Amino acid sequence: MKKYKLIITLLVTGLLFTMCNQDLLDIEQQSVANLDSYYANATDADAEALIAYIYAETYNITGYFWVTFLNSMSDDSPATGGIYSNINTTSTNHTGNQYFTNFYNINYLCNLIIEKLEPDSEVKEQVIGEAYFWRAWAYTKLIRFWGNPPLIDHVLSNDELTPVNGTTEELWDYVETSLQEAISRLPEKSGLGGQQAIGGRVTKHSGYALLGKAQLLKGNYSNAITNLGMVINSGNYDLIEDFRDLYHMAADFSDEYIWEWNVDDNSTASTYMNEGDFRFMRFTWNTANVTVPGGIQQQGVSGADVNKNFYDFMVARGEKGKPRYLGTVWDYEDILQRFIDLGLATDTEDAISKFWKTDASMINCQGYFRSKMLAWEDEVVPESIDNGLPYTYTNWPGMRYSEVLLLYAEACIQSGTNISEGMEALNKVRNRAGLNGLASYTMQDVKDEKRAELAFEGERYLDLIRWGDAPEQLANRGLKTYTFYGYISSTTNYDVTEEPFAGSSGFQTGRDELFPYPYSEMLLNPNLEQNNGW
Repeated sequence: MKKYKLIITLLVTGLLFTMCNQDLLDIEQQSVANLDSYYANATDADAEALIAYIYAETYNITGYFWVTFLNSMSDDSPATGGIYSNINTTSTNHTGNQYFTNFYNINYLCNLIIEKLEPDSEVKEQVIGEAYFWRAWAYTKLIRFWGNPPLIDHVLSNDELTPVNGTTEELWDYVETSLQEAISRLPEKSGLGGQQAIGGRVTKHSGYALLGKAQLLKGNYSNAITNLGMVINSGNYDLIEDFRDLYHMAADFSDEYIWEWNVDDNSTASTYMNEGDFRFMRFTWNTANVTVPGGIQQQGVSGADVNKNFYDFMVARGEKGKPRYLGTVWDYEDILQRFIDLGLATDTEDAISKFWKTDASMINCQGYFRSKMLAWEDEVVPESIDNGLPYTYTNWPGMRYSEVLLLYAEACIQSGTNISEGMEALNKVRNRAGLNGLASYTMQDVKDEKRAELAFEGERYLDLIRWGDAPEQLANRGLKTYTFYGYISSTTNYDVTEEPFAGSSGFQTGRDELFPYPYSEMLLNPNLEQNNGW
C-alpha cells in the first residue's frame, strides 16, 4: 500500500503543478506524465491505483481532527476555545478552511477519472462509478457547511478559475445525478455477510444510501423514502447484535457498515485498502492524570469528550446500563465498577486509588467519559507502538445502516407518509439499544434517537443547523470550562469546578449556520460572495 500511495502522490502532485501555470501548460515537460495519455492508456491496475488515492484522501479527511472538530461544535461536548466559543474566529483562521480545499481536491480528482479514464473494462467502469460517488460525497459536505459553494462539474480550463457561487438547486442536482451515475456502474453487495468480499468499497446501495440522505437534506422526502427504502428492502444490510462492538474489530465488514475504509497493515494489500492511522489512539482518553480500566489502550490524548447534558439525556431516556449507553458513555461509577469487575480493584476506594494518578483532575470533564471509539489493547498493531505512532487494525465506517433507518423514519414523518414503515425502522434501532419500541412517533422522537444513536459521529451539529434548533441548543456552547476531581471527600457527589470562558459568545444566529469561505479563497476569486456575517 505504501508503494501505491507514493506513486499516486507523485503523479497527482505533478499534474496539479502543471495545471496551475499557463506557461507550463504550453510546454511538454520532460519526466512529467501527460495527463490525457496517462488516463487514456491506464491499465486496470492504474485505474485501481487512482481510485485508491481518493479512498486514502477521504479516509485522511475523516480522521481524528475532523471528527473532534464536528463533535466539539455540538451540544454534546464540553470543548471550549476558538471556534467552539467563537473566540476571535474569522474567515482567516476558521477551522473549516482546510476542509474546503480538501473537498474540492476530491472533486477534482474524481472529475479527472470521469472525464479521462476509458471505460473499457469492468474494473474501470467500477472505478468511474466510485469517482461519481466520491464527488457527490464531497459536494454533500460542501453544501452542508458552506451552503452555496461554486459548482465545479468538470476539470476547469484556465479561463474558468473564478467561478461564482452555486445555487441550491444546481448543487443538489449535481449530487443526485452523480449518485445516479454511480449507482448505474457500482456492483451490488452479494447479501448479508458479503461485505468483506468487496473490501469495504462503496457499492450500488452505498449510492442509494447517500442519495436518499442527500434528498432528505434537500427536503425531497418522497424520493428519500424511495432510495433509502432500496437499501432497507435489499436485505443486504442489518444491525449488528451488540452496539458496543461498533468502531471495534468485531464490527469490521459487518452488515451494519454501508461502506468502510478498510485498514490493513499489509503493504501488499489491494490498492483500495488503507493502512491504519492513529485516529483511534487519539480518541482514547488523555491518560496523563488517570489509569484507564483494563482492556483499553493506555495511550491517548483526547480527554473525556462528554458533557453532563448528554449524560443526563441518555439517563432520562432510560438507557443507563443498556447496550447503547455502555457503548457510548460511562459515568465515574461505571469506570470504578469496571476496575472491580475486572479484578483490578477490591472495592470502590481501591478503584479510586487505581484510577487517579498524582494529579487527580481532568480538564474539560464533568465526570462523564466517552466509551465510544475507544481503542482496545488487542486491536493495536504491536509494531506501531514500538515505532512511536501507534494505530489499530480497526476499520472506519463511512455510514451505518442505523443511520439509513433513522433517515428513513425522518423522511416518513416529515412527509406524513409510510408512517408504519418509518416507525418500524425507528423501533429497530431502539430495540437494538435495549429500549422498547414506540407505538407512535413524532419528529422529536427521531431527533432524540439520532442524538443517542449517532453520538460523536459528526451528525449532531449539522442536524441542529438544518432542523433550526442550533440557536437554542448551542446558545451556551463553550461558555464555561470544567475540571473534574472525582468525589467530594466522604461523599459520592462529583467534585467539579466551572469557570466562565472569557470572551465566549455561544452560537451566533444569522452567522454560524454556515462556515465562512476561507479568506484566501476570497482573495483568489473576486466572484465568490462571502456568507452572511463573515
